[in-house]
Amino acid sequence: MPRATLSVVVIARNEERNLGRCLDSVAWAEERIVVDAQSTDGTREVAARRGARVIVQPWLGYRDQKNVAVDAASMDWVLSLDADEWLPEETAEEVQDALERPRADVYLFSRKTAVSGAFLRYTYGEDLQARLFRRGRARFAGGEVHERLEVARGDKLGRFEGPLLHRTYRSFSEYAERMNRYSDLGARSMADRPVSLLRLALSPAAAFLKMYVLRGGFRDGVRGLVVAAGQAHYVMLKYAKHWEARRAPDPEFACLVAPTPEDPDPQAP
Repeated sequence: MPRATLSVVVIARNEERNLGRCLDSVAWAEERIVVDAQSTDGTREVAARRGARVIVQPWLGYRDQKNVAVDAASMDWVLSLDADEWLPEETAEEVQDALERPRADVYLFSRKTAVSGAFLRYTYGEDLQARLFRRGRARFAGGEVHERLEVARGDKLGRFEGPLLHRTYRSFSEYAERMNRYSDLGARSMADRPVSLLRLALSPAAAFLKMYVLRGGFRDGVRGLVVAAGQAHYVMLKYAKHWEARRAPDPEFACLVAPTPEDPDPQAP
């Protein structure tokens, strides 16, 4: 029985430095598709040099952008990767074996994430990611930041032994910038409910303790501490931005800060 065919789909925006590694790791796939969100660097050229089909799609958000990529796939199975992810050789062999003798409808990978030049063994926990599935059996759902693959009821799940590698943050500066951007998206995706001072105070601490203590992030040294603190900062910013978008006008501020033609609404963020 011949091996089932595979479409690898990748979303990208200004991923010139990462995309080649991703596509090279699945060079054996029958189809590779890159959905590019109007990159201004050489992302599309990197994809074209490796024989991938490029679809230019203005940014729709993580969930919808990934679904555009999934809908473009034409092979039996679909493997969804981010541009900064790739399969090491042993995992690629597992995937090919699964395509020859499928024992599940959806397969999960245990993702290993690198920050500032090293992989973190503990901080992100087990981090199981459902990424390989029979075409037509799954789509991405969820919010603007934490999208997830939603599988059909009754589908059988499998899991690979080998990891999915993820080089997410090259530096702590990049990490801080991303947390600020993600907190914008997270605030917009929250339900329209008030944020209490208690929630704003306790949620960041809970996020830090979960990553640094419960998952054992302290074992990852400086990187574990920085990532756990950054996660707490992200949570605080998300709730603070959600509160700020709904805050009531302050009467004293309104009296002391007069509007000008250049700043007609001084209360606006």
